Amino acid sequence: MTFVEKNRFAGSRTEQGILKIAWEGEFFGVGLFEELTEMYPEHAEQLTACATMEWYNTHYCEPFAHDAGMHVTLEQAEKLGREGAAMARRHRKFESIAKLLIEETKEVDPLYKQMSKGAKTPELATLGEDLLEHENAMRDWMKSELDGKSDGGEKIFAYLERHGITREEAVTPREAREDSAGNKQQLVLAFFPSEDAADQAAESLKHWEKATEYMKVDAIGVLVKDNKGKIKEQKLGRHAGKKGMGVGVALGLIAAVPTGGLSLVGGVLGGAAGGGVIGEFFHKGLKMTDEDVARIGRELDTGHASVGVLTWDFETEAVAEQLKDLGGTPETHEVAKVAA
Repeated sequence: MTFVEKNRFAGSRTEQGILKIAWEGEFFGVGLFEELTEMYPEHAEQLTACATMEWYNTHYCEPFAHDAGMHVTLEQAEKLGREGAAMARRHRKFESIAKLLIEETKEVDPLYKQMSKGAKTPELATLGEDLLEHENAMRDWMKSELDGKSDGGEKIFAYLERHGITREEAVTPREAREDSAGNKQQLVLAFFPSEDAADQAAESLKHWEKATEYMKVDAIGVLVKDNKGKIKEQKLGRHAGKKGMGVGVALGLIAAVPTGGLSLVGGVLGGAAGGGVIGEFFHKGLKMTDEDVARIGRELDTGHASVGVLTWDFETEAVAEQLKDLGGTPETHEVAKVAA
C-alpha cells in the first residue's frame, strides 16, 4: 500500500488534516528516496537530492504542525521512514517506481493548492505553494527520465538552492552529513533558569537524540558557573565532534573569554593559553561578538545555566525547537572550521 492509498480517506481536508498528511508524507518520502538511492545508483544524485528535499520539508512543516496541535513522535517518524523504504523495495525497475510516484504526487497536488488558497497566514500559504512546487519538481524529473530526455533534476536542485541548500549539500547522503566539516557546524545555546533545569533538559535531549535515526547531534554539554564564577569541570561536554570543534572546546571558549582564558578547564585548546589566542580563536571559530559573550556572561552570572549543542545545519532548527519545548531560550551561532 502506498502512502496516498493509506491516507486517502483518513482524516479530512481541513487545514490540520492536510498538514498532517504533508508532514507525515515527508518522513515517508525520506525513507523512500534514501532506499531508492541504494537501489538505483545511476540516479544517485537526483534521488539523494529528493531525499534531502523531503528531509528539509519535514522541518519546514514541523512548526506549522505544532501550532495546529499536532506532533509526530520519533517512533512514528521512523515507522513512516521504514514504510517508505519498504515501498521502494517492492519495485525492481526504476521505470516502475517512477510511474507510480508520478501518479502519487498528482494525488496530493489538490491538497496543497487548497492549503495555500485557504491559508490563514501568508506563511502557511507559502508552505502550501512550496510543497506543491517540490512535488512538481520530482514529477518533472521522473517524467524526463522516462522520456529519455533527462533534465538532471534541475527543478529539484533549484528548490533546494532557493532554501539555502547547495548542490553539494543536496547530493550528500544524510548519514554522511555529520562527516562533512566546514562552516556548517553550529552551536545552539539554550538558557535555563537553573542548573537542575539545564541538566534535566540535556538528559532529555540525549534520550530524544538516541531514540531516532533522524537526529544525530554532535555533542551536548551544560555550561554553568559556581558561586565563585568558575566553570564546573564535570559540566563540560567531553565528546569531540567527528570533525570541527568539540562541544567542550566551544563551551570552554565561552567561559574563557570574559576572564582572559583563566577559567579554561584542562587546556581545551590543546595547550593554547592567554586571552589573545583564545579571543582570536573565539571570534574566528565561534563567530560571536563581544556583545554576545558579554550577554551570555550576564546570563550565567544571574545563576542561569546553558545547554550547548553542536549540530550540523540540517539538525539545528529541530534541536533549537526541542530545547525550546523543554523550557529553554535557544540561540544559534555559526562555528567555522578552524584548526586548534
